[in-house]
Formats: sequence, C-alpha cells, structure tokens
Amino acid sequence: MLQFGGGAELTVGEVAERLSIAQSTASEQLSLLRQGGLLASRREGKTVYYRADPAGITAALAELQDHLTTCCPPSMTENHLSENTSALQ
Repeated sequence: MLQFGGGAELTVGEVAERLSIAQSTASEQLSLLRQGGLLASRREGKTVYYRADPAGITAALAELQDHLTTCCPPSMTENHLSENTSALQ
C-alpha cells in the first residue's frame, strides 16, 4: 500500500519490480486489495493501472476501529497498561 502514496498509479509490472516479486504474485495481491476496496483500477488497453482508493481505505479503517472498540474497549487497554506499568515500578 505504501507504494501508492501521493496518488501514484502503478501497473502490476511496476509493483512487481519495486517489491522484487513475481508479476503473478503482484497481480494476485493487487486483485485482493482491489476486491477489498483499498485499491481502485482503470484499464488502458491491455494495461491495468492501480491506485489507492481513499474512500475505501477510510471505510476499512472505520470498520477496524469499530471492531477494536467492540473487542478491546479503551478502558480495558488502559487498565491493562497501568497494571503492567505499576508492576514494573
């Protein structure tokens, strides 16, 4: 995902080259990220360009935050941290 910072648009080949991975691996991973809503794509002839999808990333982060709030409320984490800190002193 860091490869797409600053609005960069990259092809499968460019991602594969930057990450030193096979094009088939890059293609599979980019497809999963696109299906998950984190990347958007556009086709120009035979070439597909991928870019970060800010709305999709925002939605995924909101969903993660909701999940973490449900499973691990901040009060539980704060209490756990203060107990561990006290034990170290």
